[in-house]
Amino acid sequence: MGEAMRRFFLAICILFVTAPAAEALECQASVQDGDGHWAWRLIDGRKCWYKGAVGIDKSLLHWPVAEAEPDRVQAAPLRMEKTQAVSQMQAVPPEMLQMLPIMPPQPTFEDRWRLR
Repeated sequence: MGEAMRRFFLAICILFVTAPAAEALECQASVQDGDGHWAWRLIDGRKCWYKGAVGIDKSLLHWPVAEAEPDRVQAAPLRMEKTQAVSQMQAVPPEMLQMLPIMPPQPTFEDRWRLR
């Protein structure tokens, strides 16, 4: 049993050492030239373009210190835009909500019990 534990511990150590570390990415104001896939996330009310996979955690993205605008609190209006990246969830306009069919209310437990 001791040999199996040593092998297990060695395997865990190798995985820990070879695992890539998460690095923060600097936001860009627009897509830059070069190969690779560009995506964006909304950071501080602005589109933060970065090179990499779609949906990276926002905590790994930051604006360069020179471009950071801490006083900026007003968010840009929501717009539908066609981009390469998957867009973030947008608010549904009230006109679209009125087009949706009205679903009947779900029966309560008592209603279902009576129908048994």
